[in-house]
Amino acid sequence: MMSQNNRRESAARSRQFIGEEIEMLETAEGGRPVRLRFRNQEHCITEVRQQWQDFGFSAATFKKSWRNRRHRNYYEVLTDQGRHFLIYFDRGVKMESRKKWVVVEEFSAPESA
Repeated sequence: MMSQNNRRESAARSRQFIGEEIEMLETAEGGRPVRLRFRNQEHCITEVRQQWQDFGFSAATFKKSWRNRRHRNYYEVLTDQGRHFLIYFDRGVKMESRKKWVVVEEFSAPESA
């Protein structure tokens, strides 16, 4: 679970929304990301800073049932190329649902004053 302090630290960084599907090249036991391809560039994950699950509902959901829940695993990761991403794995709602990995946003260091 992500602590409140970690969420504040992430929020303090400059963030750029991306929202693009990526190719996950390798995962570890439990589905933890290890290596991915983003915009035709391969990245090895050197650190998973935070991870959490989202079982919430979309804002567009009128009837709240388990069938409408999100089933996502989020990871805040650092890569061997110095990139800092927030990614998630969408497990879908059924066994036959299409599974996908998405880069939500990229963090950059805060600007110094």
